[in-house]
Amino acid sequence: MSNPFEYQYPVGAARLVDRLGELEALQRAAADTVAIRLAAPRRFGKTSLLNAHVASMEETGHRAVRVDLSKVATIVDVAGRVAQAYAELPAPHDERIVDRLLSRFGLKIGVAGISLEVTGSSSPPHAEHAREALAGLLELPRRLHEADGGLTVVCFDEFQDLLTADAKLDGLVRSVIQHHRDGVAYVYAGSAPSLMRALFADRERPLFGQASPLELPPLPAEEAVVDIADLAEEEGTRLDPVTVGRIVRLAAGHPQRTMLLAFHLFDLTDRGDDAPDLAAVALDRALEATRDVHQSVWDGLRRAERAVLTALADGDAPTGARTADQHRIARTSLQGALERLVAEQIHVLPRDGRPALVDPLLREWLRRR
Repeated sequence: MSNPFEYQYPVGAARLVDRLGELEALQRAAADTVAIRLAAPRRFGKTSLLNAHVASMEETGHRAVRVDLSKVATIVDVAGRVAQAYAELPAPHDERIVDRLLSRFGLKIGVAGISLEVTGSSSPPHAEHAREALAGLLELPRRLHEADGGLTVVCFDEFQDLLTADAKLDGLVRSVIQHHRDGVAYVYAGSAPSLMRALFADRERPLFGQASPLELPPLPAEEAVVDIADLAEEEGTRLDPVTVGRIVRLAAGHPQRTMLLAFHLFDLTDRGDDAPDLAAVALDRALEATRDVHQSVWDGLRRAERAVLTALADGDAPTGARTADQHRIARTSLQGALERLVAEQIHVLPRDGRPALVDPLLREWLRRR
């Protein structure tokens, strides 16, 4: 019997917990060829949602692709990732349009899959070669539409990492896709919400106003409980609904942490564990699995930032007098630390006008220190 709760990798479309509303919004935007900006913290289900969107578009007869731009370091990396992803797009009459595009620029996909080589040369490609190839590749969805009138959905995942490769690459993207008014629908997704917002909301950036925002909220508790119980039932295991409700509350709407806790609850139940509180055991197992991650986060924080996170975990005001006295840190220093953490939007996000920890397991780990 397999455990249906995958937590280490993006989940398949059939095992996506909730997100029906977000999927519908993406599908409506695709039908209208409206570009979407999707921002969410890391491990918040963004890639799983994009994969489900691609699968849904393909099922209805459209072309769709997710381009993984995570950790690209150079424009050569970017061109390689785009080439690798676009090569999977079906072309009219099985034409090798991507191959012809690459040949046109004297480039080819290397054996590693994401590298580019100048044809007939052993030297690595110059950045200008890669830039020219990338501009040509980005034209592919428009050319496919011109060939058969079909719709192509392109999902750029970790789009903000483009700026690591080249701070002006969003300008190159804009210069090409601005002409794709028909037959192409774009989703720009990223796990750095503040940077994604700046890319599309800063008047000085080329993509200003070029995509409608779509937030990825925490999972709704009631739907998550139902979906988790149903997924377990499909594998022949019945989970106690009260216990499922407890782990859903512990996960606080965090998609990956919800799947992690559900994984351990399913495993305990399937093995017939007779512990009186399976939710507590599942939480202990999840904390053990993530202990090194939390320690790494803690080690990378400044003293004032540690105080802020600890206060948020304990339910105290992170810049209040109690926190300042307890840690012997000036309230102005705490305020500066809080502002940095909120600006980064990695560990702290504003929720309902107040700062909150993104990771519920980090919160529990801090409480237990």
